[in-house]
Amino acid sequence: KSYRRETFTLIHELGHYFAASYYRIRATLPYFIPFPFFLGTLGAFVQRREPIPNRQALFDIAIAGPIAGFVVTIPTLLWGLSQSKVVALSETNVFNFEALDPRFSFLFAILSKLTLGNQLEPGMGIALHPVAIAGYIGLLIAALNLMPVGQLDGGHIVHAVFGQKTAVAIGQVTRILA
Repeated sequence: KSYRRETFTLIHELGHYFAASYYRIRATLPYFIPFPFFLGTLGAFVQRREPIPNRQALFDIAIAGPIAGFVVTIPTLLWGLSQSKVVALSETNVFNFEALDPRFSFLFAILSKLTLGNQLEPGMGIALHPVAIAGYIGLLIAALNLMPVGQLDGGHIVHAVFGQKTAVAIGQVTRILA
């Protein structure tokens, strides 16, 4: 459902907004970019009304969105996993949407094992509850947003840590590797 994605997006963008407010940087509340079909929106952004004063503020504002998102995504995913069912994996179909192999993601494997415990054995997959699917998609979107490229949060973080020239080089290498 698109409203779940918009909820995660709103929380993410409010993280940026409140971090900007902490540094007394004037910023707008999140703007949502509408999409005319079933997808809901193409995302959202917070517009800053003045420049960021230093690299520490840039780092804090950039990381605040992903942290806010994780604070909501991880408990959502854990609850969804607790409602999910453990099922046998199909050996013939690597991309089996009825039984997700938790080993595709290290973080997801750890959270799955924490939640499902001894039920999750080798050769077993997870038939994800819809809330777990929302949490999993939240993790995927956060991972993409943390790529060290351009205007993504990862790009801002790399810029804050290493400076402009190094951030551009890292962004170009990331684009080539991706």
